[in-house]
Amino acid sequence: MTVTEPPAAPPRLSRADLGLLVCCAGAGFATLLDSVVVTYAVPLLGTTLDAPTSGVQWFLSIYSLTFGLGLVPGGRLGDAHGRRTLFIAGLVVFAVGALAACAAPGIWWAVTGRAVQGLGAGLISAQVLGIIQDRFSGLRRVRALAAYTGAGAAAAVVGPLGVALALHVLPDHLAWRAVLALNLPFVLAVLLLTARFVPRRSPAEHRISLDLPAIVLVGAFVVLVTWPVIDPGIGGGRLWAVVAVCAALAVGTVAWERRYAARGRTPLFVPQLMASPGFVTGNLIALLWFGGLLAHSTVLTVYLLQGRGWSPLVVAAVQIPGALARIAASSASSRVYARFGVRTLPIALVIQAGATAVLATVSASVGGATLIATVIAAELLLGSAAAVLEPPLRAITLSFAPPTHHGVAAAFLQLTQRLSATFCIALVTGVALGGDLRTVSAVGVRHGLLICFGLVLAAGLLSFSRALRGTPEEHHAPAQTAHR
Repeated sequence: MTVTEPPAAPPRLSRADLGLLVCCAGAGFATLLDSVVVTYAVPLLGTTLDAPTSGVQWFLSIYSLTFGLGLVPGGRLGDAHGRRTLFIAGLVVFAVGALAACAAPGIWWAVTGRAVQGLGAGLISAQVLGIIQDRFSGLRRVRALAAYTGAGAAAAVVGPLGVALALHVLPDHLAWRAVLALNLPFVLAVLLLTARFVPRRSPAEHRISLDLPAIVLVGAFVVLVTWPVIDPGIGGGRLWAVVAVCAALAVGTVAWERRYAARGRTPLFVPQLMASPGFVTGNLIALLWFGGLLAHSTVLTVYLLQGRGWSPLVVAAVQIPGALARIAASSASSRVYARFGVRTLPIALVIQAGATAVLATVSASVGGATLIATVIAAELLLGSAAAVLEPPLRAITLSFAPPTHHGVAAAFLQLTQRLSATFCIALVTGVALGGDLRTVSAVGVRHGLLICFGLVLAAGLLSFSRALRGTPEEHHAPAQTAHR
């Protein structure tokens, strides 16, 4: 007889698993704190370093590019040699990049520091997702991912408060440097926790396939695609040259990947993963959603600081309720997922698209208390929906990956998100800034937010795809069937 039963409650975490989860959440907090606060530093950094708008755009977007490029080798090295060494190396590289950005004498030094920092963050994130893939499954995995999401939301509460204090107390030439250094104490704490809780592991005997040429080709492709967005003045022969080189890079990447796979190595675009409609669809959803989400957050913060002239404390105050909502919603994401299954994705994405559309509509036409109330309400919806969406989206997408490719699949998922964020942040900030960091127009921010709306809406439409139904783990859908 067939009966319907609720999913069984996952067992309690062991001390070892709890320690690993604390390391993962702590790493998420430290790296995501950096992402939260960096936008607040932009106005003073741009003025102090006399930075052109293009330099500021690269400063904001380069982190996501190198973050993404560090994920795949980080994931594969972690799969082969264990997570501990790569985790520690990533934390050290991240800290070195942060110090370099803080001490930068010019904008391009700051961009270089952010690039190094992003590489470290990619190495860290690959180990975090690999640990969660290795040690947790089913609803336990969703809860572990929810803890990681909650740590990021906590960073969105702590970060703006720390920023507001630093910008209020310190002189301008030191304030933005202090903002970029806010994550360093947390990085040190996570480094100590990692040395304590992440176990050593004997290296794998098989040869590792890093596929560095493909990573370089993809990175070059993203930089070239982003270049016309950052430099709208490019045209004529130069633009056609960029298009031709991008096409050559795309063809070269395909040819290289086929050759690499034919030699028995594991290419960047793993055939087993690329052949899975569910994995590919999940990545496309994540790509569109994440790019739109980060671009939205970046352009809104810059607009409120520069275009509206709000103080950092006021900007922090209107964004913190959304971060608190994200913390609360992340703790409920596994229950929502258990109730609605794959339908969680379109529900959350439609809510986010609606909130973004409202902000795009009213941001240029209202002010004062009305704008404050609108931003708070929209951020509450966005924060709640994002927290409910992210853990199931990761779990569903990665459930299509075979166990032998857990780390590779997790790294590839984040790679697509981060490369998307590189382009989307550059595009949306370029539209909003209009070539001048000091004049963020209301019309510009409206157009930027409409681009974000389009990205999230496209992700929502994709989330209805049948390719996401019937995963290998059956998604732990709202009703599970047992045969007696």
